[in-house]
Order: sequence, then C-alpha cells, then structure tokens
Amino acid sequence: MGRRIVIHPGFHKTGTSSIQQFLWINRDKLSDRLAILQLRHLKEPARMCMSFSRKQNPLLLSDLVEELDKVLAAQGITPDDPRDILVSCEALSGHCPGWPGVIDYSTAPFTATVLAGYFEERFEGAEVMVLYTTRDPDDWLWSAWRHHLVGQKLTEDFDDWARRLRSAADFAKIITDVAGAIVPAQVFSLPLADSTRHEKGPGGSLLELFDLPDQLRQSLEPVGHANRGPDETLSRELLWLNRSNLGEHKLRKHKARLLEEAGVVGWVKPG
Repeated sequence: MGRRIVIHPGFHKTGTSSIQQFLWINRDKLSDRLAILQLRHLKEPARMCMSFSRKQNPLLLSDLVEELDKVLAAQGITPDDPRDILVSCEALSGHCPGWPGVIDYSTAPFTATVLAGYFEERFEGAEVMVLYTTRDPDDWLWSAWRHHLVGQKLTEDFDDWARRLRSAADFAKIITDVAGAIVPAQVFSLPLADSTRHEKGPGGSLLELFDLPDQLRQSLEPVGHANRGPDETLSRELLWLNRSNLGEHKLRKHKARLLEEAGVVGWVKPG
C-alpha cells in the first residue's frame, strides 16, 4: 500500500471527541507509522473554516494554504516523511450547525475541496481520502441541540430547533455533494452505530483505513465516551436558564455548577 492521507473533517457530534481522545492518548505508539493532526495543531485553519461557515465568503480561506504549510512545517511532516497522515478536526467543516449564523453544512464541499487538493499537491502520488463520521439524523439533532444549550444562550425548544435544522442532518446528501466536488479523491462515511462496535471504539474503527501491524492495533488503549451531553432533565434546566434574565457571567456560573454536579463536560464553546 502506498502513502495514504485521510482527512476526517467531521461531522460534529458523531464520535469525533472519542476518536480524537483515542488518537491523543495513543499518539506515541502510533507516531512511527502515522502523523496525526488535530485541532491543537490546526487552530488557525480551523478558525478560518469556522468563519467561512458563518459568512460564506471564500476570501476568508485565502490564506488557508499558507497556514496549512505552517502546520506541516511545525510538525515536521514533509513529502519525504514515509508515514501516513491522519487529519481529524470537525472544525474544518465549520461551526456545528445551530451556532449563530450557521444552519447547515453547505460550506463543507468547498472546504473539503481545498483540503483534498492541498494534500494531493503537497504529497504527489499519495492516496487522499476524505472520511465523514455520521449518525442517525434524529439522534444527531438531539445531541447537537443539547450541545448548543451548553455552549450558547439557546432558547429554542427541541422540536422547533430540529425542524429548522433538519437539513443539517441529511448527511447522505452532504457527502454526495462533497464526493462530486473533490474527484478524484475518495469520500467515505463511517456511521457512529458501526464504529462503536469496534473493540477499540470509534478511534480503532477509523484506524482500519491504515495498514498498521496487528500487534500495534492490539496494543492501543481504548477510551470511554467523550464529551457526553446533558440528559433530558438537565437539558430542561439549561433551557430554563437560557430563557431567564440572568446576565452572561451568572448564566455561565449556574450552568457550570449544574454540569459539574451532573458529571457532564463544563461550559464549552461549540465549534
């Protein structure tokens, strides 16, 4: 098998946190075979893609190639480096739909085209693939709504929000649009329901795309569920707080207390 480059640009709330935590805790074991780039390495490219998803002005990506060059240089990834490359960062598809000004993944085909073209040009002869992790649409909408209750002052109830954001969960259409935009690079999907059945979890399932020794695969440490959202009861409390007259500081403080008591990830900005 020749050099393989897999770009995993989302989607949000499809096991991405679990995958990225798995890759991070196993990074030393994988480092001889796989160069891994995540949000911690891609902050400026991610910022550009998120801004593009809000404003949909292609000029916002005018420096993306330059910033990606900086990322590769900082990580010592060169055309002569024999390792495969895995890029896993859902922010490269923009903000999670439901963020103010973002209602769907309509910018994903454009950013995927830029990313795939970049890696094809920089690593001539490599096999470039784009992989999207997906989820049942209704489950995704429920998860994304709860995510936004935590990360912003969302006051819309679930039913109204889900009706408005329904197209964002049509992953099959989005992937078809991406596939048509990035030929000859290949596009694949990995449903969360399938990836969670892998013995190493979603991260291990994603790594099946690479030619890794069985001994290495078996040595990888699995992770639990990452970035678990609030349950239904807590979601109702968060919605009530968002609809209250609390100022920003007090709202954050109350949310943080509820989330800590429930053992849920604290206040986070969605992206």
